[in-house]
Amino acid sequence: MTFKFRLYRILTSICLFFSSFLTLTGISLLFQSGFNPLMLLLAAFLSLFFVNSILSLYLQRSLLIPQFNLKESTPSGIKITGGIILFFTTIWIIRAVQLIVTAKTGVEAMREQVAALNEELAKTISSELLVGTGIIILAFSALFFSNALLGIIYLKKWKKQQEEQHNHYPDDDNLQL
Repeated sequence: MTFKFRLYRILTSICLFFSSFLTLTGISLLFQSGFNPLMLLLAAFLSLFFVNSILSLYLQRSLLIPQFNLKESTPSGIKITGGIILFFTTIWIIRAVQLIVTAKTGVEAMREQVAALNEELAKTISSELLVGTGIIILAFSALFFSNALLGIIYLKKWKKQQEEQHNHYPDDDNLQL
């Protein structure tokens, strides 16, 4: 087992842990909102991270033990959920970096916006809080991005492994007796 595959397994486990909380949060918000359609969309979006982690586990099992085949929908599920995760986490990474870089200058603008709603809350906002928030968003985004990217990379490896296995043991459909 290579270092990259071990990293993929560890990242999948961590992502599975955190994505289960995201999914439960989305479901909780859905129930609290009285099944608001926007909350339903949010819950479905948050569950994508969990589904991708589960599909990654199946892919890893199939790579480790080639006798375990993936379901027909698993490769396309990894591609679709992985692509969506890559797209949104890229945006989150960019926004987190912007938040970290502009924390000192943006804190005053944010205080003014929050002060219109709650004066006490506006006093608690600091540049350190913004930097900390940016770092947390960056860490989680990078975690999910890396796992989805490794999933797509190892899916290609799995397909290659399946083609080699198919070429080594051809189907009996073309044999004539």
